[in-house]
Amino acid sequence: MKQQQRTPLVQFDNIPGSLPAGGVPQDADLKSIAQDAVTKLNHLQQSDLASYATWRDLLSLTGTYRTFYSAATVHRTWTFLSQRSRRSIIWLKEDREPRIAHGGAGIMWVDVDVLFTVQHENLAEECMGTVSVTQGEDGNWKIWMMRTWLECFDGRGHPDVIEPATAPTNGTTNGVEPQVYGAIVVGGGQAGLATGGRLHALGVPYVILEKHTSVGDVWMQRYDSLRLHTSKEYGNLPFGHSYPPEDEYMLPAKRIGAGQKQWAEKYGINVQTGTTVENAQYDEGSKQWTVTVLRSHGAKETLRAKNLVIAIGGGHNTPVYPSWATNDKVKASGFKGALMHAFGGYKSADAWAGKRGIVIGTANTGHDIAEDMANAGMQTTIVQRSPTFVFPAEWLHAAEDRHYHAEKAPDVADREDFTYPNKVQREVINNHVWAGIKASPDRFDALEKAGFLLDRYGDTYNHLYVRFGGHYVDIGASARIAKGEIKVRTTPVKGLTEDGLLFDDGTELGADLIVLCTGFNHVFRNDVARIVGTEIAEQMDEFWGTDAGGELRGHAKPAGHPNLYYHGGDVRMARFFSRFLALQIQADVLGRPFVPYLD
Repeated sequence: MKQQQRTPLVQFDNIPGSLPAGGVPQDADLKSIAQDAVTKLNHLQQSDLASYATWRDLLSLTGTYRTFYSAATVHRTWTFLSQRSRRSIIWLKEDREPRIAHGGAGIMWVDVDVLFTVQHENLAEECMGTVSVTQGEDGNWKIWMMRTWLECFDGRGHPDVIEPATAPTNGTTNGVEPQVYGAIVVGGGQAGLATGGRLHALGVPYVILEKHTSVGDVWMQRYDSLRLHTSKEYGNLPFGHSYPPEDEYMLPAKRIGAGQKQWAEKYGINVQTGTTVENAQYDEGSKQWTVTVLRSHGAKETLRAKNLVIAIGGGHNTPVYPSWATNDKVKASGFKGALMHAFGGYKSADAWAGKRGIVIGTANTGHDIAEDMANAGMQTTIVQRSPTFVFPAEWLHAAEDRHYHAEKAPDVADREDFTYPNKVQREVINNHVWAGIKASPDRFDALEKAGFLLDRYGDTYNHLYVRFGGHYVDIGASARIAKGEIKVRTTPVKGLTEDGLLFDDGTELGADLIVLCTGFNHVFRNDVARIVGTEIAEQMDEFWGTDAGGELRGHAKPAGHPNLYYHGGDVRMARFFSRFLALQIQADVLGRPFVPYLD
């Protein structure tokens, strides 16, 4: 069996990249600085770059997602790829003024938006970028960061531009389903819908296959108190603002589900619900996938496509159970209460009002459910297994609101805020967050006094991109813990008793309800194997975690198989990377697949 070489996981501390040390003088002539930056880019010399220069490219020149570090590497690679790709001259984006950006700790630089084209035979790419310049100790301005990305193919539509459907076309051509789709998207959640919407905008024949009976049902079936901890503007689907001003700032799960359904209907997205994918097989001769599906009415059908996108909630399909909470252990213990996983049956604490509740786990879900129990008047205890990074929601919202708000299109905000190299963005965020933590010791001291194990100076990007979670965006439960309304136990659990939990120190804690908030098995390849088979799945790279350049492994790009893609992530990542995923599929359908630059 052929096995793909797995990309090693690299911790952020071992990835190059740093922020500049300087600021921007108050009398700086930003327009002159911008023009000078463009002149440098068009005739780039290594001396034009800061020694710690960084360049991130999203498809435009590299054909994939790459980040390069150091003046020598950036200069060499930029020069080579510009020639190979027949890059045009760089020119200023006239409708975007140069602006001062802030990296925290007094660090500032100037951002300049630019445009250029790339020519591949008869297919031209329209590209955009942002070049960031900083003033050195000698007073000279140098380029320290470059961000470039593919916008669209000239004359072939745009992944951000679509008109609302005037009739239920469902992405078909004249109402007729194609014999071979450009892509089949498995999963109709945020990532699947966003990808389908982008393909729809680009005119690529596609279909989304969703096992639930209605778009948005996956949100409808989760626990009742679930809501986004991020802002609603951060969580928009493509093509504008998905949720009206009257909606809550942190959207409840049911409103998210309803909003997704409304969005799909608005744009005539081709989603076939009540459809379970049984298997998918790839034929090397025809370069096509044959996908066998089971409809809700019991009929089996086969569909064909050039590309297959697996968007079934990467790494969030198989709940993890502690060794003491397996079915056999629960049965042997004689536990008389109810035990369930947060994503395996729990809906609400109301049926246990006034009784004893235990939550295992202290990430976002654990805190949500502990607060739900407390709100129901339960005697609530949260069992903590390791120190937890707690991030106040109001800080997160203030950061999000700078870019994501009703007056700015989400795709514009994405270009400004989400094209940064991950290592650079990590440094910016840590500067701001750690300064806030240092200035606000009381709220964190109160948690520790209540017995909560705190990873006070945690690393946001490490939790998001390496650990796949494990933190808490505090929307209110921390105050309940500090007040003693939610108790904390940190002793390891030994097992179950008839009445509750037995801890390693011999103490017991009674419970009528135990909810496991212990996460998921994040090996997405296992979930994909159920669809494409073990042989193809073993060819695929790891999903998630950072590579040596800080890019996510195996995400939204061919990951070991040229026509098979993973897609997932949080709501913003699903929206942003769906545009590049759709462009890769469009290029394949147009007969000009991307050839990644892999030095």
